[in-house]
Amino acid sequence: MNAAAIATPPDCGAVLPGFTFADSYAIEAPAGTDASAALRIFAGAAPGWMKALLNLRNTLGKLVGLKPAEGSGFPVISQSPERVCVGFDDWHLDFRVVTTAEPQHPKVSRVTLTTIVRTHNIAGRTYLALIMPFHRLIARETLNRLNAPVTAPARR
Repeated sequence: MNAAAIATPPDCGAVLPGFTFADSYAIEAPAGTDASAALRIFAGAAPGWMKALLNLRNTLGKLVGLKPAEGSGFPVISQSPERVCVGFDDWHLDFRVVTTAEPQHPKVSRVTLTTIVRTHNIAGRTYLALIMPFHRLIARETLNRLNAPVTAPARR
């Protein structure tokens, strides 16, 4: 099963008051997958195209004073087995990415990835519009990694 867009949760305003954008995607994952485990999988070896986009964002962002997206993840704001919230605030926008995991039945957990953004100015609104096609692709691809087959490293 692939990740699908779903309705955003009602608590987006509690996570980021005054938010101007939110979306959510969900996927069924193996039972026992909790939010922390999902986040570790997300932060693992990202495909080359995702790394290239992040590097491009950081390079271009330096020109206009954006905070860099460090390494393979963002600062953790809050964390529990059921829910992890990451993100940071910048001069053009603030964002949070909330990962939740809920057991559905003995063999399946539902993992949800919700992105919440509060823009501050025209630069934030422009940035959000420019990255939106990539954001949708990355959100789905990130969740799909939960069900990707694990392969052994090649032997030499």
